[in-house]
Amino acid sequence: MCTQTKAAARMVNIPQADIDASGVFKYVLIRVHSKEKGDDTEVDIVRGYGWAEYHAEIYDKVSEELEKDGLLDCECVGGGRIRHDAQAKKIHVYGYSMVSVQFSPLASPDSVLPKG
Repeated sequence: MCTQTKAAARMVNIPQADIDASGVFKYVLIRVHSKEKGDDTEVDIVRGYGWAEYHAEIYDKVSEELEKDGLLDCECVGGGRIRHDAQAKKIHVYGYSMVSVQFSPLASPDSVLPKG
């Protein structure tokens, strides 16, 4: 019998993308992992907000919220800038992050941002 861990159940309810409705702003790509023994569940999420002066501010806020119950662990795997025009239904992802982590060349928000 296969049972879902508490961490996996929590990850199912994390929105894949949460970005401001429009404007130019920083984003981070965060990999969320289960901390439960024997559970290798993970999910990639994108967060981008105009209020953040630095990428790390977004990561710190999001990871603090997700990690508060001890079930999940977060890792920053990418970042950059987004130009979002919701009215025209256009998203342009570009740039880089000065966050001091080793980014994977495959670390891109393309797989989790809304299409079209």
